[in-house]
Amino acid sequence: MKLSIKIALIFFALGLFSCRQTIDFKGTDIPLSFSQDTIYLDTVFTGLGSSTRTLKVYNTSNENMIVDRVYLARGEQSYYRMNVDGVNSKSVDNLEILAGDSAYLFIEISPDAQGADELVYTDSIWFENGNQRQHVDLVTAVWDAYYHFPTNVLTITQPEPYPDIKIPYSILPCNALWSNDKPHVIYGYAVVDSACSLSIDPGTQIHVHKGGGLWVYRDGQLSVDASAIQGATNMSNPVVFQGDRLEPSYEWVPGQWGGVLGGIFLMRSNQEHLIQNTIIKNATTGIRLDSAAVLNVNNTIITHSSRVNLYGGYGNATLNNFISGPAGVYGLYALGGQYTAKNSTFLNTWSYSTRGGTAVGLSNYFEDGAGTRYTRDLQALFFESIIDGSLDNEVGMAIDAGAAFDVQFGKSALSIEPNPEGGHYDLSDTTMFFGNDLQFNGFWTYAPGPLLINAGYSYLPDSASTLIDAVVRDPQGATHDIHGTARGTAITLGAAEPQ
Repeated sequence: MKLSIKIALIFFALGLFSCRQTIDFKGTDIPLSFSQDTIYLDTVFTGLGSSTRTLKVYNTSNENMIVDRVYLARGEQSYYRMNVDGVNSKSVDNLEILAGDSAYLFIEISPDAQGADELVYTDSIWFENGNQRQHVDLVTAVWDAYYHFPTNVLTITQPEPYPDIKIPYSILPCNALWSNDKPHVIYGYAVVDSACSLSIDPGTQIHVHKGGGLWVYRDGQLSVDASAIQGATNMSNPVVFQGDRLEPSYEWVPGQWGGVLGGIFLMRSNQEHLIQNTIIKNATTGIRLDSAAVLNVNNTIITHSSRVNLYGGYGNATLNNFISGPAGVYGLYALGGQYTAKNSTFLNTWSYSTRGGTAVGLSNYFEDGAGTRYTRDLQALFFESIIDGSLDNEVGMAIDAGAAFDVQFGKSALSIEPNPEGGHYDLSDTTMFFGNDLQFNGFWTYAPGPLLINAGYSYLPDSASTLIDAVVRDPQGATHDIHGTARGTAITLGAAEPQ
């Protein structure tokens, strides 16, 4: 009897097996969704591997699917390790995900990454499904530095068909001090919150990842090398803002950092922002001034920006011993506001692509996408300065009679169109072009300077230039140039005396 029961159970089980339905995995070209688009893993300074991070991969469709391939972009050489639904490998084929279901990936990094020649070691996990190719980025700090990784995302909704703008950011501790004992590395935007401040010590090296920057929120304050006596030169130990690619070939590549807000975005504040003895290079826009922001700049270079070195949006900037180097659109663009530049050099010799603007652009109006014009009062003074570059005209002026346009040039050298279309300025106008020491369109030449080694950029007037000993120094002007060289009675125009 017992044997008969066992035989019956066996046949019953076989019957169930034979009736089991086969699951189809025919879905293809189906986009995946991910729990994160970037995974930040622990640093590996101790020589130990990181903790494990989890990535959840969703199939939100109503079809079962097979992901043809999941792999690390760096392949077998990658320092990252992953486990894809129980399979340990750097490349996994035919990952099955049921309709409405998900798969788990576990990621860690090997301690060997500590030997990588990079501030931040990055890779990405790629997912290929038919014609669909998607990826999730992996980021790990491997150098001994201060890292500022984003903890929040600001989403700015856009009308159809435009995608929403997403700005990753982290908020810095209030009244933070960045010391120069280790580099600082920024991912996303590091934010100085309202009523807080950030002070940066001389000699601090700041590396910013692509799309990131420094954002000083309204009523916050930025002070760079504030310990120096205001205007005192300390360019032998400058603060440097630059990208996070350390390969020599990237040293002077424009546009490496700076997101939708620009590189350093300064909003209005009841406190003056101060930047001294600083080099800002290779950004999209070096500094962007919001309306009513007040900025004092001394002994500073902004150069090799893919768009604008210093963008003034109705702000207020005072520039002394300032150098604006090559930029893809403008060196300085002032859209309303108040600007004073003394002993400064605006020399735009951009050669990376076609340039869209001039060394200096001055406008008291703008138009929105619908063609509506808005005016902003503009006041500017350029004194004992140089405005020059590779174009015949390096002073762009856009003037609307409906707003003030109070712009003056004195004791300076200008490459400027002598007969502008529309006649909106006249070089014989002694209100705009005052004094007897102005030089126009002199085809001046320049020599390399010691502050931008290997930049392929010259900013020192050469020995035969009429810019040397061109004017008598203003008694209230800077007593030393940007290099710390003493200025005598007769001075060279611009930020730098010949060496």
